[in-house]
Amino acid sequence: MNKKRFLLFLITFILIISIPVLYFILKQPKFETVLHTASNLEEVEQFYYRAVPGLKQAEEAGLVRDINKQLAIPGQETTLIIDKIWYNRTGAIIFYHVQGANEAVYLGGEFYLPTDEPAEKRPYHGDKSIGSADEKGIIYDGSFYSCLKLPPLYDSSGQPVSEIETLTFTPFINQFNTENNNQLESILLKSFDVALNYNQEDEAVTKFPVDSQIGIEDKHLRIYQVDVSPSVNRIYFQYLNSGRDKVYRIKGSYTTDKGEFQTFDVFPTVITDYPYHYIIEVPPFHIVPDTVHVEIESLICVGSDSISFKLETDQFGNRNRSYETEIGKNRIRGTDIYIRNVTLKDNFVEIYITFMPDNGTETRPLSRVYPLSPVWVCENSLLKDKANYLTVYNSDYQMFNIDNLFYGSDILPEDGICLRLDRKFWNESNTIYLHINNLTYSYEINKSTPVTLEEEQDSGSE
Repeated sequence: MNKKRFLLFLITFILIISIPVLYFILKQPKFETVLHTASNLEEVEQFYYRAVPGLKQAEEAGLVRDINKQLAIPGQETTLIIDKIWYNRTGAIIFYHVQGANEAVYLGGEFYLPTDEPAEKRPYHGDKSIGSADEKGIIYDGSFYSCLKLPPLYDSSGQPVSEIETLTFTPFINQFNTENNNQLESILLKSFDVALNYNQEDEAVTKFPVDSQIGIEDKHLRIYQVDVSPSVNRIYFQYLNSGRDKVYRIKGSYTTDKGEFQTFDVFPTVITDYPYHYIIEVPPFHIVPDTVHVEIESLICVGSDSISFKLETDQFGNRNRSYETEIGKNRIRGTDIYIRNVTLKDNFVEIYITFMPDNGTETRPLSRVYPLSPVWVCENSLLKDKANYLTVYNSDYQMFNIDNLFYGSDILPEDGICLRLDRKFWNESNTIYLHINNLTYSYEINKSTPVTLEEEQDSGSE
């Protein structure tokens, strides 16, 4: 082998070896933990206030309990100290620090009642349960400080337990092992009891009657009450002049005259039948303000619009391939909706329904049909008031059997819905009819309204 051929062989060999190595490295999870260093305990407290909305209110109301439980971490020269706990109806926040740690050491685990110990303990910690979205912890005086957020305990009816005398906690320490490809390793620590003495009624709720509204074309979102408590704010509202359209999701933010800012992306709870009244729960205040500017970025609603498609299967042949189409083109709420692609595969057929909004206008509010997961319907279904109610029939009006032939669907947000029909159902049907009722639509609003919190009623509890 001459030098030129040998050099070519060597380069090829290196590339063959390098590609899987590079792929493995690039596939490793990226841990973008933000850690700051505090120069005093006040900066640690400020980190906690950033991570836990409403904490100042809770401290002033005496709802945060001291624990001061110390647990040695096996095989390490560090000690876990559980400092405090704030338990409320929306969840439990554990404030802790790891003495002797100058890097992130995440607490995990789960709560349970002493009489209801689970058979298997989980090292749950979850990215969103630690610290805040921007900060996962802070280093002070050779210790790592952070907080763990866990869901509350629920009773057999699915409601948060309203009274807890003693709570048992099984802690786990979760660390990324840099010597083992940053694999997450969990260390189980000894369970211990917390004298919680929790009573849901101890958390006072102040109800503020208000009257503010945001105009949405010929419709209005009217806010008429705000309930303020340390753990959650509740906003009561109506969506007026909307017919029977129902608010499904609401995204926005608030800014207070005390300098607090929070975002929210929530699913309202309907509290009355038509005409609908709603509640949304948004992050609480540290300091109860006099005025709150509530901005609504967008609404997603369930409307009464529907769309139908007719597919002649013969025009696609029998070969496995992809077909570009424009079947059943309709324009609803500024959005073109049609079947853009049909792809035949061995076991199923993919039908891609695209939603193309008219982006040529900058007027606000901008309304468009918004694709969400369809509700596949079988015979004798009682779900006809649900969003995106999908029925599929063949030429003999026999309904698609979702129990035996179901291949599911995918959603590409703001783009379309991909339905999968069993290939046998497709092959045996000359014509297939698709109907989607109660289409969901979105309003991009970006409007705000001031909400004045005054003339408060008598304080009470939930």
